[in-house]
Amino acid sequence: MQARNGLIATIDDRGVARVLIDRPHRKNAMDAATSEAFIELLGEWAGDDAIRVVVIGGGGRDFCTGADIVDMATAPAPRSDAEAGDRATKTIETGCRVVRAIRALEVPVVAAVGGAAVGIGASIAFASDLIYASADAYFLLAFVNIGLMPDGAATATVAAAVGRARANEMALLGERLPAAQAYADGLVTAVVDADQLDARVDRVVDKLLGASPRALKITKKALDAQTLAGFDLALELERKGQIELLQSPEFAALIAAFARGKAAEPTPVPR
Repeated sequence: MQARNGLIATIDDRGVARVLIDRPHRKNAMDAATSEAFIELLGEWAGDDAIRVVVIGGGGRDFCTGADIVDMATAPAPRSDAEAGDRATKTIETGCRVVRAIRALEVPVVAAVGGAAVGIGASIAFASDLIYASADAYFLLAFVNIGLMPDGAATATVAAAVGRARANEMALLGERLPAAQAYADGLVTAVVDADQLDARVDRVVDKLLGASPRALKITKKALDAQTLAGFDLALELERKGQIELLQSPEFAALIAAFARGKAAEPTPVPR
């Protein structure tokens, strides 16, 4: 077992690599250090021919509640527009790199989702190949609620799974999607009782290990070519949009309110 900046990673002798996002004091929200550690870890695994399957999960009650907004709220105010732009660019590019690291894995990636999968946490789950959720799990693209847009390629992965109408509902309304509804919509592979989630994932891993590694890789690549043909374009549009929105008066007001520990009405965006 290896601990890295809010992650716990293991690789067993069968080639099963597991990473837990383990920041329970922040409901597994990912700060910059955890995100960078995640990118680095998956990059190492992508180059390891001994790894057959990757499993992503969350330590404690939740999968991941998104980017750690405490980081943003407590950071010193940017000293110039240029610094604000640089900061926004770095924030969104980190999210892009997180999901690119997942998709760069040629082996099957399994997400074990318990509790909340919010923001980039939801994007991480949706970027996986097989998604198993506990009955008490929920997914939330909360971005619009804080003046932002979905990122982590969620505009591609969600639409590919559920179609335009349901993707619009999830992204534009910013409401919780319970695991049972996510399954009915085709967004997750299966829903199981919380106490059965690990066992179900283990059975899936065992089945994947019994298959031809080369066949799995080639099959995954072919499926990606059809279902995620818009992946790169989605990331680029999210990057451009999020850089603008991260510097908007609305988001600045919401972050300032969060830092003060109270809610505030969004500041209207000048027309």
